Amino acid sequence: MPAAAALALVPGLEQGAPPVRLERLLGGTVNSSWRVDTTQGRFVLRVDGAAWRRPGVDRVRERHLHDAAAVAGLAPRVLRRDVALGAQVSEFLDGRIWSAAEFTRAESLACLGERLATLHELPAPVGVARFDPGACAQQYLQSLASGHHNLRHAQALADAVGAAAQRVDASSRGEGIVHGDLVAANLIEDRALWLLDWEYAQLADPIYDFACLLAYYPAARSHAGSLLAAAGLAAAGEAARLAAAIGVYEGLTALWWLARGEQQPAGGQLAG
Repeated sequence: MPAAAALALVPGLEQGAPPVRLERLLGGTVNSSWRVDTTQGRFVLRVDGAAWRRPGVDRVRERHLHDAAAVAGLAPRVLRRDVALGAQVSEFLDGRIWSAAEFTRAESLACLGERLATLHELPAPVGVARFDPGACAQQYLQSLASGHHNLRHAQALADAVGAAAQRVDASSRGEGIVHGDLVAANLIEDRALWLLDWEYAQLADPIYDFACLLAYYPAARSHAGSLLAAAGLAAAGEAARLAAAIGVYEGLTALWWLARGEQQPAGGQLAG
């Protein structure tokens, strides 16, 4: 159960009224999320997990990038935030949560590519630093104790991430808002396709969103051409950069799990 103070952020519950419906939402390994129905509507209450469960999260960056996407109709609107409580309330969206099978379907990937193209064309919010994968890898690495049994492996991963990021940057096509965690549970479809959970969003070269997706779902790689074409990118000219960017995400994912002190699951995605 979420704390009473967190529930009081939800419209209709400010004075301690009980919710009409309270249901824990499945998915995710970082925070706890709840559907909360009240007399004023349906909402999602997210409560932060422990800090160790969310390495690399920057709530200020998340707020700027999520809000920009919400204004553009790509993400649910966040209605209330409380930094001290580590909680936020957003609108509840009806729809069908994607499954891993969607990433094997060319038509689904084309739809996602079009939505990502819209996202990547949004103006960058002021004050958000550009994504630095090498620095992110080093941050994860520094969270490991000096005697960690996987320290040598982690150092090799961090070095590989930095080298791959340099190959991406060598022919960068610019920067835009990228979602950065395109797991199936973060995609919900009704009349449009919505992107949820913006904790790992970044201001970065747009190639990183496609690399993220293909790192998480290798089965989608056979449709990489149609995915990139839907996003307005020429697949032939992006092959080398895309391969390097996939390497960045594979390395960061492995380091993320190490930073949490947990075993990476098979096909282990990032936060989800």
